[in-house]
Amino acid sequence: MDDEKKIRVFMDQTLSTEVAGDGLGDEFKGYVFKIAGGFDKQGFAMKQGVMLNTRTRLVLDGNSGLYRPRRNGCRRRKSIRGCVTGPDLSVINLIITKKGPQDLAGLTDPASNRPSMRGPKRAANIRKLWGLSKEEDVRQFVSKRKVAGKEGKKDRIKSPKIQRLVTPITLQRKRRRIALKKRRFEKNKEEKTEYRKVLNNIRKEKRAAILQKKRANKEAKEARAAAKAPATGTTQPEKLLKGVKGTTKTKSTEKTSTPTSQPKSTTGAPQKGKQQQPPASGQGQPKDKTKGAAGAGAGTGTAAGAQKGKAPAQSGQTQPKKDKPATTSTTSTGSQGKQKTQTAPAQAPAQAPAPAQTQSTTAPKSTAKGQQKKAPAKKQQ
Repeated sequence: MDDEKKIRVFMDQTLSTEVAGDGLGDEFKGYVFKIAGGFDKQGFAMKQGVMLNTRTRLVLDGNSGLYRPRRNGCRRRKSIRGCVTGPDLSVINLIITKKGPQDLAGLTDPASNRPSMRGPKRAANIRKLWGLSKEEDVRQFVSKRKVAGKEGKKDRIKSPKIQRLVTPITLQRKRRRIALKKRRFEKNKEEKTEYRKVLNNIRKEKRAAILQKKRANKEAKEARAAAKAPATGTTQPEKLLKGVKGTTKTKSTEKTSTPTSQPKSTTGAPQKGKQQQPPASGQGQPKDKTKGAAGAGAGTGTAAGAQKGKAPAQSGQTQPKKDKPATTSTTSTGSQGKQKTQTAPAQAPAQAPAPAQTQSTTAPKSTAKGQQKKAPAKKQQ
């Protein structure tokens, strides 16, 4: 409309207000319009809630319209037009809330009255719109329209597809889905049990292999230890026996060597002491040294007595053989012992098998040793 007088009715009105259409002309008599929106001459849209008749800039986040953010949380300052109408508007959007006696061409005439295809598509919403029960068929109440056929073909009816419609086919498909789900569940369960069995068998085999390996290692170790044990067991006793034999041999060689050695020197005296102690007594070497020293003292005493009595030169050779019989027979006082030692050369031929009588008690030996220790003390006096 270019007539400003007719537009004055809509000036200084806010959005959502209803205005009578009688001032627009005779054809609009009886009509009532509702202001829905508008644009100014620069194309900025009117916004509800902004009580201005001019343009302004507001920070918008996309929830109130007139701005579509590209990211979540973005805000933008945009120019908008207030909700109060004015002369600066180029377009005003109106909604017919009441129809008048005359029809408006293209709006309310029968030619322009077409059935709406924007009806509800969901089955629950269709039942709610028409007040239907669950037993009634929803397909008869969906919005439909007739389309004329082309080139002599029959007319056909178009209707939207009803969503969430329950039919016997849908129920059968649901039962099939549930059955397949159960089959998959049972199959997975069986495969799981089989897998566990196989896994347990593998673990048992691995454990058995480890145990067998440990046993083999243990047996090999025991075999090596057993192979080493006989060698060490035979060598150690042999070494001990060799050591014992060596000691006996040395003692026997000393026994055989003493008759040739001269008992006059101090080096021959310990040999006599060693001959007095048998090898089977088990005493240590320190005790043998003391005994040897005592025997040496006794040997020197007998040698001195032999020189004073002018004994023959061969008395020293026969003296070691008579030491052991002398120890067994000297049970008298020290003076008798002196007499026997002095008369030792005379008894040498008769007592030749003296080494066979070595098995004597230890008590007479101790007495003989005591007598031999006392003899040098008396000589010194």
